[in-house]
Amino acid sequence: MANMTKECWKLYIKIHDLWKMGLFHRADDAMGALLEAGGDQVSKAQLLGAYIKRSLEDVLGELAILESLEKSGCTDEPELKGTVYSMLGQAYNTIGRADKAVESFLQSVEHEEEWQQKLVEYSNAVFAAASLPDTDKEFWQTLYEGYDALLSEGNVEPYTPKPRSHHRIRIGYLSSDFRQHPVSSLLWPLLDKANNKEFQIFCYAGNKDEDAVTKSFREKADVYRQVCGWTHDKIARQIHIDEIDILVDLGGHTSNNMLPVLAYRPARIQLSAIGWVGSTGMQAVDYVLGDEYCSGSEQQDAYVEKLLPVKNSHFCFHIFKKMPAVAEAPWQRNGYITYGCFNNFAKVTDDMLKLWGQILSKVPQSRLLLKHKLFDHETGREYTLKRLGKCGIPADRVELRGFSEDYLQQYGDMDIALDTFPYTGGMTTFEAMYMGVPVVSLYGDSRGQRFGYSMLMNMGLEDMTTSEPAEYVEIAAALGNNPDVVADLRLQLRDMVKASPLMDEAGYAAQVEQLYHQLMDGKR
Repeated sequence: MANMTKECWKLYIKIHDLWKMGLFHRADDAMGALLEAGGDQVSKAQLLGAYIKRSLEDVLGELAILESLEKSGCTDEPELKGTVYSMLGQAYNTIGRADKAVESFLQSVEHEEEWQQKLVEYSNAVFAAASLPDTDKEFWQTLYEGYDALLSEGNVEPYTPKPRSHHRIRIGYLSSDFRQHPVSSLLWPLLDKANNKEFQIFCYAGNKDEDAVTKSFREKADVYRQVCGWTHDKIARQIHIDEIDILVDLGGHTSNNMLPVLAYRPARIQLSAIGWVGSTGMQAVDYVLGDEYCSGSEQQDAYVEKLLPVKNSHFCFHIFKKMPAVAEAPWQRNGYITYGCFNNFAKVTDDMLKLWGQILSKVPQSRLLLKHKLFDHETGREYTLKRLGKCGIPADRVELRGFSEDYLQQYGDMDIALDTFPYTGGMTTFEAMYMGVPVVSLYGDSRGQRFGYSMLMNMGLEDMTTSEPAEYVEIAAALGNNPDVVADLRLQLRDMVKASPLMDEAGYAAQVEQLYHQLMDGKR
C-alpha cells in the first residue's frame, strides 16, 4: 500500500462528497478513476469503495473489497484494521456466515484502540454467535467471560446504593429502541398497564430517531430522558441520581446497546429482558426475564444471570401499526403450497436450509419464499441461489424478495412459515401468526432457542414445534400435504393470537410487577 497522491486525493474528496450526498451510483461509477489513479494501493480509498457498496446494498461487492484489504493488512494505514474487520463482520453476518462474522468482530476488538469501541465490537461478536449451530456451554462461558473481562479494563467504579427517599418502586427501562421497533411493542404493556400507585416508570432513550411511538412513550412514562450521545458513565450517574430500584436493560448485545451502563451498578437490582436472546455475560446483571417454557431447560447454566420466569409468555405484543386484513391462503389460487421465512436471513444456517430442502421434496410442487435486504441486489440473489442449491433447494422452487415496507401484506403469499434455528424468531413469528400464517418451529435447550416453542405453547399449538430436526421436517411436510388444515388455520390464527397470553397486556404487566415486588422483598 502507498500514500495518496495529489490526484488521488482530489478524486477521493469528490467521490466522498458524492457518497455523503446520497449519490451512491455516481460515487460508485467514479471509483474506477480513483483506483486507476493509484487508489488501488491506498487503504483509505479502497475502504471508501466498500462504504459505497454497502450503501448500494451490494454486500458481495463490499465483501470483495474488504477481503482484499484484510489480505493486504492495511500496511499504509494500520489504524483502519479495526474498521475493516468490523465491516467484514457485518458483511459476513448478512450473508449468513456467522462463523466468519464472529471471527472478524473479535479481530476488530484486537485492533481497535478505544475501549468503548472494543465493547461495541465484542457485542457484535456475541450477537453474531447467536446464529452459530452446535455451540456448547464452554463456548458461551468463554465468550461471556471475555466481555466481562473487557468491561473491567475500563476501571469502572460501581455506585454504592443510596438510601431510598421515595415510596413507589422506581423502574428504569434502558433502550435505544423507543420507536417503531419490536422492543417497543413488547415493552409497551409494562408502561400502559402499569400500576401507577405502586410503580414509577423512568425511560432512558438512546435512540436519536423519533416517531409517533416515541411520542407515546414520552407521554406515558413518569420520566422520559433522552440520553442519546451521553457517555455510559453519565447515563449511569443519572440513573443513580434518579434512585432507580430496578434497572431493566432491553438491548443486550444488539446494535446501539447501552449494556456498559450496567457495569456501574447504578441501580439496586439489574436485569435483562425482551430485546436479547442470550445472557449479557455481565456479573453486574442479576436476572434475565424468561417464562415457564423458554426458561425451563436444565441446560442454561452458561447464563451469568439467574433466570426469572413469568408464567405463560415473557413476550406480550402490542401492535402500534395498522395491520392488514388476513388474506386467503395462497395455495387456493396457486394450486401449490408456499413455505416462507421473513426472518433476518443472517439467522438462516445451512443446516436449516437442508431441512427446508427436505420439506420441499416431501410436498410436491411446493415453493419457498424468502425476503431480506440481501436480495435487493443481483449479486446477493446469485450468491443465495448458489447456497440454496448446495443445500438441496432447486432455484426454480425459490422466490427471493428484497426489503419493502409492505412486508405484512406479503404474508398473503405465504401458506406456512418456517422458523429459524438456533436463533429463533420473535416479532416475525408473532406477525406471521397474526397474519394467519402457521409457524413450524424447532427448539433447543437454551432460552433464546425456545422463543418459537414458547409462543406456540402459549397458543395451544404444541403440535407445531419439536426439538428433533427430523420431526420438524415431518410436521412442516404433513401440514403442507393437508392444505385444508392450512386454510382453516388461516381463518382462526388471528383470533387465537388475540385470545392468548401473547396479547394479554394487563395480565402480563401484573405478572411482571409481581416479580418486581418479589425482587424488592428479596424473595428471588
